[in-house]
Amino acid sequence: MSSPPTTATQFEQTRQEISTGSGVKIVHIDFTPEQNCVVTSEAPPCLAVCVFLQGVGESVMADQTRIRYAPDQALLYYAPRPSQSQTRVPGGQQLRAVEILFTAQVLEQIQDMQIQPMLQTLAARASMRPAGAGSFVYQTPASTALRAIAEQIFRTRAPDGVQQLFLHSKALELLSLLVEALLAEPVLADAPAVQRRDQKKLGHARDCLLARLDHNWSLAELAQTASLNERKLKEGFKALFGSSVHAYLQEKRMQAAATLLSETNLSITEVVMQTGYANPSHFSKLFRRHFGMTPREFIQANSS
Repeated sequence: MSSPPTTATQFEQTRQEISTGSGVKIVHIDFTPEQNCVVTSEAPPCLAVCVFLQGVGESVMADQTRIRYAPDQALLYYAPRPSQSQTRVPGGQQLRAVEILFTAQVLEQIQDMQIQPMLQTLAARASMRPAGAGSFVYQTPASTALRAIAEQIFRTRAPDGVQQLFLHSKALELLSLLVEALLAEPVLADAPAVQRRDQKKLGHARDCLLARLDHNWSLAELAQTASLNERKLKEGFKALFGSSVHAYLQEKRMQAAATLLSETNLSITEVVMQTGYANPSHFSKLFRRHFGMTPREFIQANSS
């Protein structure tokens, strides 16, 4: 028997909203229900971007369009009128996501920008129009760049003036990268899907990477572990998760390193070892490229 819907209060208590001004609202979603639940949400007319960082589930739109989400997926949604949806979240799992709402005020501001015709192209190509004429929704694997920006946004919870400016710029950057990625897909509505039996094997490959971030995985070893040949592993992983195996592993190692540096007392050398890097200097260069600061600067920033 299914569980009753959760109350709005239970879910709202887990949501943190930040307004960056100029009609941009950022929502941090960090929700772990004790049992299966259904959350009903109402959205004003808006353009929305959502990047799922952790957890699985399903959203059902007003027209019964079903959108299944999983880690490392991105969603672009536009509705010219208020809309409603129900999100079903399995109990006992953590749902982490970043949602960015761009209001009509912002859309007016970008009328003359290059992104406007891009949005019009997406609207014309859309096969899913869950909120009626003029609306659209797209779902795509989140690239390494998209995930990195979403994690940066998620970690900024209580912004001051400078951080608000940072978040506002990151919100617009996330929107532009996602629109660009969607337009780059050769056939947006009819892109070839990974076969269901291979999806499970690719999911197992990803789980193996996440379970042993310190392991020096080769494509051959990972393919054998997932019962796939190397070609199917490379092509299927890119199609399903939006990046190559190597890029995905490096992204997750960086995320794990940031968590260890900010939430534990491990030394930088110990973090290097636990995240699979043999050379601390190489690790520091990658970390700075990823987060814009050295590991030591990152520790100091999080300590303050």
